[in-house]
Amino acid sequence: MVDPISGTFSQLLNTINRNRSGLQNSLERIASGRKLNRAGTDPAASALSAQLQSDISALTQSVKNVESGTNFVRTAEGGLAGVSDLVNRGRELAIQSSNGTLNDSQRQSLNQEFNQIQSEIDRLTGSLQFNGRNLLDGTLGQNADPVNIQAGAGSGPDNQISLNVVEDTSTQSLGIDGADISTTQGALQAIDSFEQASQTLNAARGQVGAVGNRLVSTANSLNIQVENLTRSESGLADTDLAEEVSNLQQGLLSFETSIRALSSQLQNEQTRSRLLDFTI
Repeated sequence: MVDPISGTFSQLLNTINRNRSGLQNSLERIASGRKLNRAGTDPAASALSAQLQSDISALTQSVKNVESGTNFVRTAEGGLAGVSDLVNRGRELAIQSSNGTLNDSQRQSLNQEFNQIQSEIDRLTGSLQFNGRNLLDGTLGQNADPVNIQAGAGSGPDNQISLNVVEDTSTQSLGIDGADISTTQGALQAIDSFEQASQTLNAARGQVGAVGNRLVSTANSLNIQVENLTRSESGLADTDLAEEVSNLQQGLLSFETSIRALSSQLQNEQTRSRLLDFTI
């Protein structure tokens, strides 16, 4: 036969342990700010939370990729602007040298600066780099090896943005390598070739600027996706502090009540034992 008093004590102790466990869980959720500290708490919600966290990490890295691509493109754009300024100065010198009021000596002086401009265009074209990659020597041209920005969590082409929009800007590619303005005829020919080179560079700058704008828009879109996913994951896995504090208060009350019940039961048992001793 089961002692009813022993059974009562056992029930009270079980209740106290359950209440204590509930308090520990509440304190853990409040301290960590997460209500899914263990997969066993809610397996389905935990799995979804883990997937959302993985997606957030992937998209966050994609944002970093796009921002790096933006800096890459801005560097190329700055280089193109520099070459364009040099070409415009060369055209200006050619127009000046074509003026019939100048003598050969004056044209020769202009041609010396003109040659320095040509050399600087080739130097800038061959030396401008970003993280060790040349930008203006044709390695970013449409027929060069693909240079893509990974701008999404997937591996398909929809998740990549091509940076192959910068053709070779050397004097040879621009058609101005053989220009000479030491004579009137040479200056007149240089005017046309430098004008064409200027138009080519303006078109290139337009293409690079368009890619730069696209990268900025892509980064903004990715940041919005990260924000939305973070909000969803937070709503799924983060602790509702107001609710959890209320649960903690209720748990403390239940714990105190069970302790009082145990104390009362112990006092009753002691009184009963004394009465039995006195009767005997």
